[in-house]
Amino acid sequence: MTTLRSLRLSALLLAIPLCLAACHRQESATSTPAPSSQARFQGRMLWKETPVGKAAIFLRPLSPHTGPEIEFLTRTDGRFEQDLPPGHYLLRSAPTTMCPVRGTITLSRGINRYRLLVHPLSFLTCKPGEIRKL
Repeated sequence: MTTLRSLRLSALLLAIPLCLAACHRQESATSTPAPSSQARFQGRMLWKETPVGKAAIFLRPLSPHTGPEIEFLTRTDGRFEQDLPPGHYLLRSAPTTMCPVRGTITLSRGINRYRLLVHPLSFLTCKPGEIRKL
């Protein structure tokens, strides 16, 4: 009976990483094209070369549209993607244990690629992050 339980536990422990790998492959799949009237805001949040996953990104429309703040998360590989109306946006981020990124971005129709670079939070300083258009 104990051997059977340990075999079931081993099978379960083997299945978990396989399911996680399948989910990751699904997240990494190529994206669909942006609708012709929309702007696709996409990119990656990094600390040096390390992806920053599950970080909140907030976009507040400035012009020509105003409205509620849009919130979404980076994926586990640090990538993000959001379809929005073209225009100017105030961007801020809240990565855990990292300094925030703040600034404005302008999105035009089609794909708009960005890199958000963050820095670790320390007791003495919090170096502001950078927004780079690619």
